[in-house]
Amino acid sequence: MGSGEDEEGSSCEKAVKRVATPFVYTRRGSMFFDEDGDVAHEFYEEVPPLRRGVKATMKRILTNLTPQGDVRLPFPCLNVDFPIVLYQDS
Repeated sequence: MGSGEDEEGSSCEKAVKRVATPFVYTRRGSMFFDEDGDVAHEFYEEVPPLRRGVKATMKRILTNLTPQGDVRLPFPCLNVDFPIVLYQDS
């Protein structure tokens, strides 16, 4: 019974250490996927004019877009909410 408690306690400590890291490895993507699989910040379609001699206009597409989701960062960044003091000893 004593060894079982030690195993559970050590697994809990490992979980806490993994969660409390000063580094951020992913971020929420700011782009969207459209129906064709293209990715962009905004999507527009050209609206033809109703009369001759009037320029065509662009209409922003807001439907059938899927958020990009989490994006892996190329290198880890520091979490701004992590309570740690950084210093250099020179």
